[in-house]
Amino acid sequence: MRIITYFFLLLTLLELFLGGGGRVFEFQGITARMFLFVINMLFSMLLILSHRKVHKYVIFIIILVLSSFVFFSILGILNGAPFSYVLEDIKPLSYFFSVLFFSVYIDSMERVKLVVRILKKTSLAMAILYLLIQVLFYMKLIEFHSFWNYVNNQISGSDFFFRGVKGLFFYKGFLYMTVGLIFWIFVDYKRGSLLAISIITLAVILAGSRGFIIIFCLLFALYYGLPLLLKLNLKVILMSLVGLVIVFHFFMNVELGDKKLSDGIRIQQIEEVLQRVDVISLFGGHGFGVGVPVRPVHMEIAFLEVFHKQGLLGLLMWGILFLFIYNQYKENCNFKSIRKAFFLSVLFVLLVSLTNPFFNNPIGISLFMISVVSFSVMNMRTKYNPSLN
Repeated sequence: MRIITYFFLLLTLLELFLGGGGRVFEFQGITARMFLFVINMLFSMLLILSHRKVHKYVIFIIILVLSSFVFFSILGILNGAPFSYVLEDIKPLSYFFSVLFFSVYIDSMERVKLVVRILKKTSLAMAILYLLIQVLFYMKLIEFHSFWNYVNNQISGSDFFFRGVKGLFFYKGFLYMTVGLIFWIFVDYKRGSLLAISIITLAVILAGSRGFIIIFCLLFALYYGLPLLLKLNLKVILMSLVGLVIVFHFFMNVELGDKKLSDGIRIQQIEEVLQRVDVISLFGGHGFGVGVPVRPVHMEIAFLEVFHKQGLLGLLMWGILFLFIYNQYKENCNFKSIRKAFFLSVLFVLLVSLTNPFFNNPIGISLFMISVVSFSVMNMRTKYNPSLN
């Protein structure tokens, strides 16, 4: 049975960490993410029925999510939302139920360390592939329009965003590439890690996401660089300054597409949401399935979508979840490096979601549920292991 759970966990993690928004691995309208979700849920429930213990935090999360589904679906329908739109809002949030099979699969520190290893290796592989593609573009061995057509028509039309016409692009899966960078920095840092960190950092910069770079630099400064800077570590100061100069030069001199258009759409969403706020919607939102003219279904700003559809109540429910994650993180002091990497990753996704739709769909929810389960496993280990610091 351990071999089977190992196999399912491995497949699920590889798809999550490499599969972007979930449309990359798709056949006849069925995505690998959807298929694995159903299989994992069925298999984990079979194990539970055969007397596998269900943790209290799993029950807590499932009840919280189910309650919100019922309440905000009814509210949306009462506000005239099409049922298909309501389902569109429920579908990505249903990945919260993955906490059930992750709690079954990740049941030991060996499995937690497996998650970390896969995350690090996939992030490096993704970065190397992206840099290789950029080299091929630079050498004119790839023609932009042919590559654009292939990516959008043969791989996924919703997961890739091109920066101009010179080959630079952003892929939704780069979220986990950046998360992997956090783990490369904090977990099992060795001499060879510097090369991996440099490769991934270069790939993140070339991907051209201002939000990713700003948020990552902020986290790095607060939790890693700041203590060293306070000690006047000249090496860290020099490396930080060089990095900032490179990033600034890149964004000032490289074509990254029409940023004014994307920024303008985000501003328009904010305006349309604020225009529709009243006393009732302020606290409970408009319900699932109720969008705004510029974005009838989902919005680029995740927190804005939660506020519009679920109001302050919805934000409070998310706040309870993240407070729970924080308490899990602080509950024990063992495995400090792994704890810090998971918690910083959660913070990264949260902060990036201020301008992007990550924390309220499977690509972000999966990280939250894996983190919750991993913290639970570490908290059950009372013996401190210094080799993992």
